[in-house]
Amino acid sequence: MQAEAVAGRYANALFESITDPAQRESTQRVLTAVAAALQSPTGPRTLILNPFYSAQQREAALLKLIDLVSTEQPCPPMTRRFLQLLLRKNRLNAIQAVNAGYGRLLDEAQDRLSITVSTARPLDEAAQRALRARLEQLLQRPVGVTHQVDSSLLGGARLQLGSRLIDGTIRGQLDRVRRQTLGISA
Repeated sequence: MQAEAVAGRYANALFESITDPAQRESTQRVLTAVAAALQSPTGPRTLILNPFYSAQQREAALLKLIDLVSTEQPCPPMTRRFLQLLLRKNRLNAIQAVNAGYGRLLDEAQDRLSITVSTARPLDEAAQRALRARLEQLLQRPVGVTHQVDSSLLGGARLQLGSRLIDGTIRGQLDRVRRQTLGISA
């Protein structure tokens, strides 16, 4: 809980420091891409988050990663400095929570419904776009979707809309069948 609070403060500080709506959107894309890249146990995480390497080597690797994920649209300078700060303060391992917090703030500012989707494996870009479009169609309003990978899931997806949880995971389905079989109410 304390780590989430710290990540929330970092996300809020970044959000408040960027006032241009286009740069806020660009920042969200960069944070999401960096968070996804650092999630993989064999990716750049092995260099960037490894204290075995010098601070200069880790920072050079982070800057290279930022450049790689910013090929379509340049990374705002404030976002680049923010990610460097997270690395220097040994907080880059909380990038998932920072990204989620930043996404919620951006959604609130744009009057979008914030939804967190947890899946067993990362969704590709096409699947993410299709999911967002389907959710917007069902809810009849703009949505901001934050994607998380939860290795404890067997399959399916779990959606969090504020305090409401929609569990479409295999584990959730098996639990519902078990409760029905045993006559236990939820």
